Amino acid sequence: MSDFIGYSDNNDNSFDYDDQGIHNEFEIDDSLPLIDKIQKYVNSELVLHRLYVVREFSEAIRQQFEQVNLILLPIIEEVVGDHEPVIRQALVEQLPVVSQAFLTFGGDVGYSKTLNTLLPLVAQLTTDRNPQVRMSAVEALQDMAKLIKYEDLEVRLIPFIRSLVNDTTDEEHRVQAANLCHNLSPIIGVELTKQVILPFILKLSNDPSFRVRKAIALNLGNICQTIGEKDTTEFLLPIFLALSKDEMWAVRKGCAEVLIVVSQNVSPIERYSKLIQVLEDFISEDTSRWVNNTAFQNLGPFISTFEGSHVTPKLLKYYTDMINPSTIKFPDSDLVTHCAFNFPAVLYTVGSARWPELKDTYLYLVKDPNWKVRRTLSHSIHEIASILGPAETKNSLLPCFNLFLQDLDEVRVGVIRHFGEFLKSLEPSLREGYISTLNTFTNDPSKWRFRKLISKQIGEMCDLFSLKIILTELSPLLLLLLNDPVSKVRNYAASSVGKLIIKILSTANEDTPTTTTTSETSPSSTSNNNSPNTATATTPELTAEELKSLKESTIQQIKDLGTDPSFSNRQVFSKICSYLIDQLEPSYFEANFLATLLDLSSDPVPNVRLVVAETISSKIINNKHFSKNPLVENVLSKLKQDGDGDVSYFGNLTFPQEELEQQQ
Repeated sequence: MSDFIGYSDNNDNSFDYDDQGIHNEFEIDDSLPLIDKIQKYVNSELVLHRLYVVREFSEAIRQQFEQVNLILLPIIEEVVGDHEPVIRQALVEQLPVVSQAFLTFGGDVGYSKTLNTLLPLVAQLTTDRNPQVRMSAVEALQDMAKLIKYEDLEVRLIPFIRSLVNDTTDEEHRVQAANLCHNLSPIIGVELTKQVILPFILKLSNDPSFRVRKAIALNLGNICQTIGEKDTTEFLLPIFLALSKDEMWAVRKGCAEVLIVVSQNVSPIERYSKLIQVLEDFISEDTSRWVNNTAFQNLGPFISTFEGSHVTPKLLKYYTDMINPSTIKFPDSDLVTHCAFNFPAVLYTVGSARWPELKDTYLYLVKDPNWKVRRTLSHSIHEIASILGPAETKNSLLPCFNLFLQDLDEVRVGVIRHFGEFLKSLEPSLREGYISTLNTFTNDPSKWRFRKLISKQIGEMCDLFSLKIILTELSPLLLLLLNDPVSKVRNYAASSVGKLIIKILSTANEDTPTTTTTSETSPSSTSNNNSPNTATATTPELTAEELKSLKESTIQQIKDLGTDPSFSNRQVFSKICSYLIDQLEPSYFEANFLATLLDLSSDPVPNVRLVVAETISSKIINNKHFSKNPLVENVLSKLKQDGDGDVSYFGNLTFPQEELEQQQ
């Protein structure tokens, strides 16, 4: 029986007092060494005491292997029989880590103890009377199997699984055999799986207990992936097809749940000729609501396992019917959510040529009253646009995009997060009209999360517009975000500066007068939410001199942040430099930004020096161009000895080469 803190058996609310004050019998004596605590409390009558020390087994053996390993093994063997399931579960979760310590520190003797003592204990607990313990033991056995030499796997694990498969006294043992076949097949490999596991699967698939047959159905996934397409098609597909017609709905539901992974691992001809029929039977013929709904939920992912031309019109019609309750035997509101979630994968599979078969469904989902459905679509509309291309995006998706921009914040966040990616799929003449939308969100003081999402994308958006638009529209927007009151917005904006500068420098030859004609289709130019109006506007010409002036002004405004009276601007300049060092040519960075950054090492505000220290120690000093620069070395040496502890900490940070390459 479990113990409860705070209540005594006689409920008189009395406490024991000693000379030091209140004595709490539930406390652990932390003055004891860890192994002494384990020995003292492992047999405590209080479950909390025993649970605490069992969870310390792995820590104890890692800390003091030589002193602990001989003491701990007998304790583990005793705890396996603890009458409380929570203790047995905690133990089995510790044993893979304990085993790893035996292998790491114990050599051949440690391996022998793992193989002969710990592995059998975990195997024993896979048939524990408590389901949570069994589940944890199966996972632990999988982890431990990875530690065992391949030649020992067949000798140690296969006989145990075989004994479970052949155990006619307890169906739970055969259920666990099915679970172990699934969990261990990737570890024991292709040959053992084909030679040993497949016969087990065949036998258990004909078991008189539906629970065992259900377990086999649910556990075909790893085995399919282990043995590959040829053997899955030849050996496992017949088993799956037989189970899909089982008299018990729970077994058929298990087949509906693994239909996708089976489909991924059979030959295309079998997928087309047999698995489509299985799914159609689940949807149109099965009498179980649970089988029917599971099949519908997996319909989209199932379609995505096909080549586009092999998806039959009938199969696609089943998918589009998910939004129409009148056509479904067991209507379920969740099916609409599944339909929306899987839409990009389905369209990608069948291709843009079959958009007409899906278009009405998409337009219906866009206006679904459930905001969670609309949110799903708003997060994926850029993917749909990429598949359909500019012309169909303009005709079909642009009105939907405009609707999402005017929806709840929970929906709008999807299109704002992928704003630039959607604009890529628009005709260039339509993009400029949406800059005003960006300005609307960045000027809203209550929407800092939207500003953060936009600030991350400004750099990439530079590739979508002409130099004039970059200089007159995007640059001022980015500078505004660099001065944002929220630090996360400023930091994300800093990451976009490099792309902006690169774009400005790479278009140095575009100093010719330009006239831009735009066809604007934006929320502000629509007469209603569904059909955008198109208006043509001609923006004024810019002379070569004006373009040159704008370029110089933009870069200068970025450089001026490093000497701005506001410490937050000086701080964001330092953050900008941490990105620029990886984005710009070293010589350009040195000529335009390095001196100001080094000067900030003496800034009176510690938070500015902190970012400078982090930038120099993590990026500048590790760049080959600057690694031997005496000015950089002197500044870093000064920062390492800075009077502020945080500054000196970042100045002394070292970054492994692997991590630096990952950052770059």
